[in-house]
Amino acid sequence: MSVSPDRVRLTSAQGRVVRQVVKALQGTEFAPWSTAMSTALSVSVPPFGSVVVVGEVKRGKSTLVNALLGSADVVPAGLGVVTAGFVRVTPPTPERPEGHAAVHFADGSTREASPEQAREIAVTGTTGNEDDPALIGVSLAHASATLGEVALVDTPGIAGLTQGHTELAALAASEGSVLLVVTDAGQVFTQPELDFLTQVSGRVEQVVFALTKIDQYPVGWEDVLAENRSLLARHAPRFAEAPICPVASTVALEIAGLDPAAVLDLREYAGVDALAETLRDRLVSPASLALANALRSGLSGIERYEDKRRRTIAALESAGQQVPELDAFVNRLRALQEQGDRWSLDLNSDSSVLRADVLHRASQRFAAVRQRWTQVAHERRKGNPDKVVEEVAVQLTAELRTIVTECIGEFVAGFHVQADQLFTAIGRDLSSAVRLDADVDDLAMAELADPEYTGSFDATLASTAMIGSSMGGLVAGLIAPAIIAPVFSIVGGAAWYVVNYRARRAHTLERVVTQTTAQGVNRAETHLRFAVDRARTVMLRDVTIAFRHELKAALDAAKTELEAARRAAAETPERLRREVANEKRHLTALAALRDEVQAVMRQALTPGSQ
Repeated sequence: MSVSPDRVRLTSAQGRVVRQVVKALQGTEFAPWSTAMSTALSVSVPPFGSVVVVGEVKRGKSTLVNALLGSADVVPAGLGVVTAGFVRVTPPTPERPEGHAAVHFADGSTREASPEQAREIAVTGTTGNEDDPALIGVSLAHASATLGEVALVDTPGIAGLTQGHTELAALAASEGSVLLVVTDAGQVFTQPELDFLTQVSGRVEQVVFALTKIDQYPVGWEDVLAENRSLLARHAPRFAEAPICPVASTVALEIAGLDPAAVLDLREYAGVDALAETLRDRLVSPASLALANALRSGLSGIERYEDKRRRTIAALESAGQQVPELDAFVNRLRALQEQGDRWSLDLNSDSSVLRADVLHRASQRFAAVRQRWTQVAHERRKGNPDKVVEEVAVQLTAELRTIVTECIGEFVAGFHVQADQLFTAIGRDLSSAVRLDADVDDLAMAELADPEYTGSFDATLASTAMIGSSMGGLVAGLIAPAIIAPVFSIVGGAAWYVVNYRARRAHTLERVVTQTTAQGVNRAETHLRFAVDRARTVMLRDVTIAFRHELKAALDAAKTELEAARRAAAETPERLRREVANEKRHLTALAALRDEVQAVMRQALTPGSQ
């Protein structure tokens, strides 16, 4: 049977290791792990590797993405433009040809859109339809002029590098992607950037830095690059030797489409080609990643089989001394199995209490945010409306994202503790039994609604000013010569308008900030409840299935050990020695196979591997 072009193709050495794992586990209680490995090798692999672009607001991320793509208008960029949602740009395929665009929502649904609509949604953070689910981002099909078959993910640059960016970085690592951290030549690393790098240093393998806007800072950008290198050595030493590529994205876009030979010097100065080569050198192919993930299942089965062999050897070498202890353990497991789903009901109840506690603490934090921003609205009511509203929208969004992300993390961590106690009771490890990845995107929170500030002219105030003007004219007629009255009338009316407008504007600004805060908090609370409930449903399901399987496996293993211990008590010393030697030979063979599997996995995860 021919292999589909989108399936993993194995080399002869890789195929031999896979066959050895299947042979070693076949016919044992660990056969499901070899089956999982074979299944993973038979499914389609992602067609593209990914470069995930992160950075603080206005560092030039979107312009750099466009420069890598070779076109100035693929993703929204420019003065004053800040993307509010993720923009994923993938190479065109027959199913998604050049120009295809789609909008992606937190409930997993997708809706096709025109490229123009997708770009607008990416900037505004909303589709304009209140009934739509929370927005995650948009995707566009567009060929890259520099990266070839690689997807680019432009992340929102809102209020610095948040916890959500940290989780995105971890996702990038798990998908074998390269993290492209964008800074600019105008300043050295900020503290939020250094904090972000410190957080991801233990979770992300491949990081490349882009120092943008060197054309705007022709004198001094090299000093910034050197200082950044020094800061990395002190604060994130894992990345001290990571590439820092100086680029002039706007220059690259200006010369896009020109004869490469005629602008060779400018292309070299722009640095985008060098950056693209650096990124390509660090990408792991999706097929290699799929192979490593498949082998991880087989490796788990081998390690479990090794553990069983070691326990059997210990039971035989004890010459029957473990019989009472093993007999008691078997009885405990049988009793737990006979209880049916009592343990499931307990976990359901405990996780429900955890959910209530997490949401209660979150509610208190949301209330504090609402109270503080209400106070800010009152204090800043006479400020510049556009500036105040923009500042509130940015800072409030960042605060709400942080609360949502931290509370989701708190719930998931608490559930892990509860589930781990359950598995520990049967002598099993939760992390090796089930991978609890709650299907939750903490950045899927809907963006805040655009503040309803309508500008400086207010018709009702203008009418009020006319009334004030007439009153001013009347007073002037009584106390001044007639020639002064029209002038006073106009000036007085204008002053009346200004006084009333300022009062009305202050009131309107305070209302808008208060309303924006309330809307943001309500949306954040709704998203948090949705995310926690979905996480709880998914994890309860996975733990329930895994625990039933592990309980049966633990009971079977314990009965095997008990049988070995009883056999040891009845065997002659010479026969026991032979059985122990035989078990140790099998254990040695399993250890050698484990080493081979790990070596193939390491090689598959080496950048540039195919």
